Amino acid sequence: MKWIGRTAEGLVGVVFAWAGFLKLLDPQAFVSSILTYEVFSYQVAVVCALVVPYLEIVTGVCLALGVLKSGSRLMAFGMLVVFVLLLAQAAIRGLDADCGCFGHQSGAESGYAWPIARDALMLAGLAIGLVFERLSRETESE
Repeated sequence: MKWIGRTAEGLVGVVFAWAGFLKLLDPQAFVSSILTYEVFSYQVAVVCALVVPYLEIVTGVCLALGVLKSGSRLMAFGMLVVFVLLLAQAAIRGLDADCGCFGHQSGAESGYAWPIARDALMLAGLAIGLVFERLSRETESE
């Protein structure tokens, strides 16, 4: 049963690492994507574009390999909540924001439903990992 949780977290980890890698390929495009949300100044967007991809890669690799599980889960959870909030506020405000989720390639995405659903699925993957880890721990202690 533990493999279900590990697989779910591993998939989330791979998605995070891939998204971070793609953002590193074109940091200027990521800055532009961040600015379309109309929440951050240019300076903050530049700092985010320099930091977020590395956070995603490290978090993703840790999740995929199952190391530093608590910290990587918490970091992924926090980033996903922020991503959903940014997408939701842009949708509510009627902004034509570029998700920027997967670098310049995500510009082809239209609307907010799929990016928000994808982030919700990744949150579910983290929850599944946590639940199955706890279930397997309880089973082992019996």
